[in-house]
Formats: sequence, structure tokens, C-alpha cells
Amino acid sequence: MGATVRNTTACKDRLKMIEEREKMARAVMGKMSIEQLSDVVSFHKKMGQICDEVLERRMNLVYESTQVIFE
Repeated sequence: MGATVRNTTACKDRLKMIEEREKMARAVMGKMSIEQLSDVVSFHKKMGQICDEVLERRMNLVYESTQVIFE
């Protein structure tokens, strides 16, 4: 089996797994109350804010360290 076929098979398997996870998540969320769904949304928004802050700090550190090198 060639590399292209292996890569294609791996990609298809990954996509199938993602679709199965999404289907399962939809089934679980379909059974959740409005309050529970609201909590999930709030949690993910907060995680997004935290990720933005951490990413911003790391990017600033990289920028500052490259400025020192080129000065």
C-alpha cells in the first residue's frame, strides 16, 4: 500500500471519528436542560477568554525575545 493510500485512509478514519464524536455530543446535549446548556456555553466562553489571554502573553514574550536578539 502506498503512502498516499495510507494517508487517505488515516484521514478518512479521523473524519469518521470526528463525525461520531459530534453525533454523540449532539445526542448528549439534546437531553440536557436549558440551564445545563447555558452553563456549557458560559464555560466555553470563559475558556476562550483564558486561551486568548495566555496566547497573547506568549506571543508578547516571543516578540520581546526576538526584539532583544535584533537590537
